[in-house]
This record gives sequence, C-alpha cells and structure tokens, in this order.
Amino acid sequence: MAFFKVGNVAVKGISACVSKNTEENLSLPFYSSLEEAQKMIFATGIQRRHITPKNLTASDLGFKASEKLLDSLGWEKSSVDLLAVCTQNPDYINHPDSFVIHDKLGLGENTMCLDFFHGCPGWVTSLSSVCSMIQGGMIRRAVLIAGDTVTRDNDPSNKETRPLFGEAVTATALEFQENAPEMFFNSGTLSSEGKALILKNGGYKNPYNFETLKYDLDRKAGKLSASEVDDKMDSMDVFSFAISKVPKAVKKLCAEFAVNIENIDFFTFHQANKLILENIAKRLKICIDRVPMSLKNYGNTTSASIPLTLVSECGKILSNSHKRHIVCGFGTGLSWGAAYFETENIVCPDVVEI
Repeated sequence: MAFFKVGNVAVKGISACVSKNTEENLSLPFYSSLEEAQKMIFATGIQRRHITPKNLTASDLGFKASEKLLDSLGWEKSSVDLLAVCTQNPDYINHPDSFVIHDKLGLGENTMCLDFFHGCPGWVTSLSSVCSMIQGGMIRRAVLIAGDTVTRDNDPSNKETRPLFGEAVTATALEFQENAPEMFFNSGTLSSEGKALILKNGGYKNPYNFETLKYDLDRKAGKLSASEVDDKMDSMDVFSFAISKVPKAVKKLCAEFAVNIENIDFFTFHQANKLILENIAKRLKICIDRVPMSLKNYGNTTSASIPLTLVSECGKILSNSHKRHIVCGFGTGLSWGAAYFETENIVCPDVVEI
C-alpha cells in the first residue's frame, strides 16, 4: 500500500448535482413480485436512483455542481488555478471534460486543466493528487469534479446492476491554507483480480468492428441473455473484496499516521450497497450511526458517492462545525483509496437537480 500525507490544504466546500429523473426500484419490470423487489431493496438499501436523460452528460452535471459551489463560496472565477475532472464517461474521445467544463464556467487561460479516468475510488485518488499539487502554495485554489453517467452503458434487463447504479456528479473546493490539518492517504491496487469488470470493446486494444459494435449495442439495449454477456464479475467476489480490503486499508491508515479511530466523526465509504457498508462497520467495530449512507435515494454513484453522501446526509452539520473524517473508495481496478481529513464550517449547498 502507498502511504503519504499532505499539508497546507483545506476543504472549503462540496456540492453535488443529479438529474430530476428518478427510477423507483419497486417499479422495475423484471421483478416477478412485489416481495422480490422489496427483498432486493432491504439488502441493498436502495429505493430509487437518479437517472440522467440522454441529452445530459457528466460534464453538464459537473458544470452545474461547480457553478453552484463557486457561487456559494463567493470565489471569483479568475481565482481558480486548477480545474480537475474525474470521470469514466467523458463527452468526447479526444477532448477532455476539464476543457468542456472550463469553457462552460468561463474560466480564464491561467486555469490549469487536469483529467483523471477512474471509477468508484476516483474521488479519493484524485483528491490525493490535487491536494499534493496545492500544498506547495503555487496553486492556491482548485475545484475537483467527480462523477459519471454510467447507466447508459449498462444492460437495462440486468437484475444485478440496474437496481444498484444511479448517476451524480460532485464538485469539491480546495484551497491552500498554511498550517491546515494534515491529510493522510493510503491507496492500493489489485489489478489481476479486476479484469472481469473491463468493457473490452471500443478502445485501441480491441477497436470496434461490425460484430463487436452490434454486440455492445445489443448488450446496452438489453437484447442479450445473461449467458451471452461476458463482461461481468461475480457479486460475491465484489462483496468479499470490499469487506476484506476496506477495513484493512482504514486500520493501516490509522496505524501509519497514529489516527485514533475513536475520534472520527464520520466514516464515509463508497456507497456500494447497505450490506457491504454494514459489514465494513462491523469489522472496524464502529457504530453504524457514524457511517452515513445516501443509498436510499441515490444508489451507487461511482466516484461521486462519497462527496454526494457528505453533502446530502451531513451537509448541514458540516456547514456549522469542525469534523474529522475517514473516507474510503473501492472497486474499479480492483483498487481502493482511503483518506483522513478534517473540515471546518465548509460550504455544502443542497443537492442541485436539473
């Protein structure tokens, strides 16, 4: 595992944006009975999810989240030195989303743009990189945007994935601040076991041909049977990975940097599902009340899930108090990233719906 610490950086605010369109898990067409749907909701904790219409993209949500955050902070656009974007669903193949959002926000030519391609651990890993760039003081203000619109890549008839995934994009404001409480990070990768999650067609390794393009279009449209879909991972493998690696990552982070786990106010984990979060809390021997969950109304929102949960479930508290946090994102790769940081009266506007 990679350990490192960052000083002189403060989290100043977090915002989030979702689509107004929601999908109720009780109403999904593939459940044979109300009882079957209720059983799934009980296990996952997910009642509904926000689904972005096809005319909106991750950059649209990211623009609205960052616009709201800058307005709430009162930051002049000319004061933003760095705009970073973490997404798996960019608007274009050859034009980074940071450029798209930079243009929409009307940022100046002195604003640096940076893009990360990462999934569920993406907010934590991107945060570590952006904070590392700020700590020297040359970059004084940065906005980190994270989130995806993943459902359009998923098979709508898949009972394993459709009830889980929602869509959201978040913006996090970071600022150079001398003597700010140090941030601690711990990241790891188990790439040999994450290959089942790869969407194999359409990149430069396996460019589309007529056959593979038709296969992917049919998969996304729900025209293939479960036996015909090869890009999948056993849910029990994901469960075992999460409840094993996440508690270890948190414990090692605390041991490396002498963090007293009893002093932590919020343990905010990637919102995979309720059962995973409950098992992580049990293995860490922490009260579930210290583990905020946004699953009920948002589902699994990939790299947006941790900051979205902080805004939607803890925003009012964070706006008026000092809090100590441990966060951990996990999944894609397979990989994970854990972090410790503190917040002090940060700006957390209500979740924006468009």
